[in-house]
Amino acid sequence: MKNENKKGDFGKGEKKDAERAPQTAKVTDAGTGKDPSFPSIKLSERDRQAGFVLLAIAAIALAAYVLLFTSPSDTPSDMDTFVGRMLGANSVSLFMDARGASQESSRIIFQCGVDIAGGSLFGSKTLTTYACDNDGCISANSVSNGSNTLTYDQLQKKLRETPYILVRSGAPSTKFFLNHAEITIDESFNASCKMG
Repeated sequence: MKNENKKGDFGKGEKKDAERAPQTAKVTDAGTGKDPSFPSIKLSERDRQAGFVLLAIAAIALAAYVLLFTSPSDTPSDMDTFVGRMLGANSVSLFMDARGASQESSRIIFQCGVDIAGGSLFGSKTLTTYACDNDGCISANSVSNGSNTLTYDQLQKKLRETPYILVRSGAPSTKFFLNHAEITIDESFNASCKMG
């Protein structure tokens, strides 16, 4: 009898376990074999082509933004490498960035730029000078002796074309990169920036 009870209990427990077990069988539509709980989206060939064109346009727009509107990146270097690049170029640029600087710092930045331009570093090269303040940016070219107004974004694109020296406000330091040198000065700066 004990064996029968155990057998009977086992059978009842097995039935209860089967009732409690989650259903794992997948319900499918008999005609398509697909799960009816997921709505199916049918796209025509024309819709697929339009989607592809939109993705291509978005990719082109992103690439154009990266190429045209991001600041030029440069690799850290040393003074000799930068000067060598500058000496090997036919055209060079000088960028005086006084945006956000106080009136006194702006004066010092522009004077530093004048000192650099007046030195012998550039020799007979075509020098384009850019200056920005809170009102905008201008450029002047040593060949044409003319000046033009431009936006900061336009200036960033132009700087990609030649080696350049950047003079801006900040804690005094000089850093060299492959395509530019960066001189930061503050109101305490009282030396000449003349090079060469």
